[in-house]
Amino acid sequence: MRNSLHVRAFHLSGRPETLTSDCRRHRSTYGQPRPTALASHNVLDMPAKLPRKPSSVCSACWKGPLASQLGLIGPGTKGDDGKGTSPSSGMGRYTYTVSPGAILFRAALGCKWCKFLVKRLWAKELKGLWWSRMLENRPLDIITEIRPKSKGGPSMLFVGINDVSPVGATDGLCLSVYTMSDDPAAKYLSERPRLPDVGSDRTFAMARACVEKCAREHDRCRAISLFSNDPTRRAPTRLIDCSDPLHPRIIPTEGASYVYAALSYVWGEDQPYRTTEAKLSSYMTGIDPLDLPQTIRDAIHATHLLGIAFLWIDSLCIVQDSPEDKHRELASMRNVYRHAYITINAASAEKVSDGFLEDRRPLDCQLVLPVACPKDLTGQPVSAVGNLHISDNMYDTWPGLDRIWVTTGWRGWCLQEELLSTRSLVFSPWTVQLRCQTTTQNIGGAFHNNLFDVPRLPDTIFHATRIKRHSDEWVSLRLRWHGIVEEYSRRKLTYPEDKFLACAGLAEMFAVALGSNYVAGTWEDDFLLDDLLWYCRNLLRPRPTVYLAPSWSWASVDAPVTYILPLTPTTTSRLSDMAQVVGCDIVAQDESFCYGPVSGGHLVLRARLFPGRLDGSKATGGQVSLGSGSTQVPLRSYFDCSDDTDTDSEGLWAVPLQRYGPNLDSWCAGLLVQLVRSRLGSPQHTCRGAWTPVENLMTFRRVGYFEVGQTDDMRKLGWDKEWSLDSAIQFALV
Repeated sequence: MRNSLHVRAFHLSGRPETLTSDCRRHRSTYGQPRPTALASHNVLDMPAKLPRKPSSVCSACWKGPLASQLGLIGPGTKGDDGKGTSPSSGMGRYTYTVSPGAILFRAALGCKWCKFLVKRLWAKELKGLWWSRMLENRPLDIITEIRPKSKGGPSMLFVGINDVSPVGATDGLCLSVYTMSDDPAAKYLSERPRLPDVGSDRTFAMARACVEKCAREHDRCRAISLFSNDPTRRAPTRLIDCSDPLHPRIIPTEGASYVYAALSYVWGEDQPYRTTEAKLSSYMTGIDPLDLPQTIRDAIHATHLLGIAFLWIDSLCIVQDSPEDKHRELASMRNVYRHAYITINAASAEKVSDGFLEDRRPLDCQLVLPVACPKDLTGQPVSAVGNLHISDNMYDTWPGLDRIWVTTGWRGWCLQEELLSTRSLVFSPWTVQLRCQTTTQNIGGAFHNNLFDVPRLPDTIFHATRIKRHSDEWVSLRLRWHGIVEEYSRRKLTYPEDKFLACAGLAEMFAVALGSNYVAGTWEDDFLLDDLLWYCRNLLRPRPTVYLAPSWSWASVDAPVTYILPLTPTTTSRLSDMAQVVGCDIVAQDESFCYGPVSGGHLVLRARLFPGRLDGSKATGGQVSLGSGSTQVPLRSYFDCSDDTDTDSEGLWAVPLQRYGPNLDSWCAGLLVQLVRSRLGSPQHTCRGAWTPVENLMTFRRVGYFEVGQTDDMRKLGWDKEWSLDSAIQFALV
């Protein structure tokens, strides 16, 4: 017969309430019984004797949720051989019932868990539920669950109340949880505190072990690495010899093969001691480390501690005042990071003089909670007290958000340096982590969630093989380019004219896999119309004063861009083109390097044009509409730049490019363009940048993007019917 565990608790009214063990319920989903495959392991299922109660928690919490480790240790499941049972970590959930008054009373007596619940749940929107249950003299169901690490994510503690799911952090609580390596709870929880001493010998020993394990055991990383079997792999023109970190020097590689590291960092300021033609000869004899900025010195030291003799750094390995040397080396940037054994990412340094090996801020831990731990994995007997460290600091909970705040996460050049590297050792503002093609992990077992990591490139990119056109893999790769454009466009460049150079390595590798011609940031193939459907979502900025690209290219604006419709095999089957690409011509500044800066170009389309009308304030971009009277349809319109809002209604046209939907009538997107030059006349409006009139064709420039998102609007415009290009005209976009 089940024995009742009595706990005296009080509502604010002072009336006592008895909470029995019958109130404690375990459910796999709220309101449903726990499945028999996951047998309950509540306090009555635990051995009768618990370790002595720590003074920091109340008896009710110690004999209830903390005896079940907040759901950390899961119930028994069948073993692989089907015989007996073996406990599985991370499968548990613990639910218990308690009145709001009881929690407040125990918190006032000093229980750390009750105080934490009061403080955190009261601060959430759940305080309304709290008050209603208190006034109605009704109890609360507290649900706790520790979920295991999956796909690189960490173990997280989820806390919810009643029918509020602990799945998300919006309604319930989502907390990071970890323990020390020598703690009794360590055998059940893999997360450890992050390492603050990122420059210590201890940290580098662990980092080196992780790097070597990746090179030795990660099949994906080994498959794309070129060290073992590619005789064509060559080192960069120059490397820094770090075998003696106190006396580094530049060496010429002369086309030989070397194992080397590469540095990814932010200049942020001038480097007076960068390599020049005058200094190159002396630097080949030796470089005084005291003359170098701190980030460069740290990189040399880190390379040596990783057991690597050679290092590539742009400021020292490229002759900075030689246009010929810079042109040659920048054109081969993709090979520098592609062939490096490891890339050292100085993500915490805002400028080159900062360095990146200083100690990090200690972990901000809100609560250290004692829990009862089984002696071994059989679950019997309960004999030890472990400690769970709980934190809700955003920086600690999701270190994957590093890329949003770290300096290299904002630098345009660093994107391809990260994506083209087989593996990177990232010195973030909080800790150090290894990112490779297989996984991302914090050194030392510190928790990490990869939710916000920049997605890795498909393995096919590194194999330098052409993918079958229009296959699912090919379409997915085209979609990946849109994602790269979105990520790259939000980053900063010191010199806007580097816009194509800083992603040229990525473009070159995509060109090989796609088998398509690269044209000013887009691809000349059957999906070129998709590449045109981008828009600027955030605050509009002026159009760049220097010419960067034709107006139809995302590179023509200095702003983050977004592609509205993901390109997938499913969506492409529901897309219908409303225009045709007739031809495309780009004038590269260097004819031998089509992935670099351009000086002009045009795109010839065959499409139907509809006169648009700009209503409202030009200061806010206004509203573009088509038609008039009962058939007038407002467009969801986005101008590309702030000065494009000065466009007069006269000369503003809408060019529908694609329809989407089961019947091709639910959605349409296209471009807003302005007439620049009539067929035979002189220019009608000023068009910034270089452009060449196309003989006998009307010439337009892109000024924005539009959507029609309602079926009724599509019908008003007559765009829901079979689309014909009989009335279309051929014109040029510059």
